[in-house]
Amino acid sequence: MGTPVERRYVLDGGSPEVARLQIQAQALEPHAESLLDEVGVSSGGTALDLACGPIGVLQPLSARVGPTGRVVALDFDPVEVSAAREHVRRLGLSNVTVVEGDAFHTQFESDSFDLVHSRFLLAPVGRARELLAEMVRVVRPGGVVVLEEPDSSAWSCTPASPGFERLKVAIHECFRLGGGNLDTGRELYGLLRQGGLTELRTRGVALTLQDAHPYMRSTIQFATSARRRILEHRLMTEGELERAFADVERAIARPETLMISFLVIQAWGRKPVSAGAGLRSRSSEAAPAARHH
Repeated sequence: MGTPVERRYVLDGGSPEVARLQIQAQALEPHAESLLDEVGVSSGGTALDLACGPIGVLQPLSARVGPTGRVVALDFDPVEVSAAREHVRRLGLSNVTVVEGDAFHTQFESDSFDLVHSRFLLAPVGRARELLAEMVRVVRPGGVVVLEEPDSSAWSCTPASPGFERLKVAIHECFRLGGGNLDTGRELYGLLRQGGLTELRTRGVALTLQDAHPYMRSTIQFATSARRRILEHRLMTEGELERAFADVERAIARPETLMISFLVIQAWGRKPVSAGAGLRSRSSEAAPAARHH
């Protein structure tokens, strides 16, 4: 069955990680909206958001499936599940249910959803073929699998910030040591092809950030959530982390600073209608399973 996601996840949970994910989801929501418009989500359909965190793409999915549709959101972290439920309650998303579970081994029936989505799970965790197999298993024939993952090639700060670069290198290495890859986005097209999906499409989006936008602190937020791992692996010392944080804060405060986020690669494809096509999950015989991010 493999190592539980909770034990391998590079970024520690709790309030700092919830806050980071909330800022990230809000910054990326316009791109999630346009992605779902391009993918096409039918009113009355069923959608699954795996590793949803505290916000995920729940509001955009809820609006598109409408009152006769159904959205299920799943995450392994109880704190993030609680935050997602509060997000759903606050926005009155009556067609959304949030459950605690493992994205790699869900307890959903095979062929249950019209669309299955996951964002930024493979980069910290890896296990790409395993996740795709489960997504393919639970999506119905003819349904759509959607993945969003980062590519760090665009992630930059101008004028240059030594602290920004130091944190970026540490985050990269922390992901690698945890079994993931901060550049997973560039692998998605090949992954979907190997998985037997059809009608493949890809897009890439990046944010340009200025005027002390909250997401300009992303390197600090990532490094804060990964702090324990960074120190354990001796990628940076406490003093080096604090000096890097201070340098990035000074860069953000300068009116001339422009930051570019990592590139978000969005890739999707359709499950073949013919039985037996594509990648198969090891748990595809009966499929009761649940617990994840």
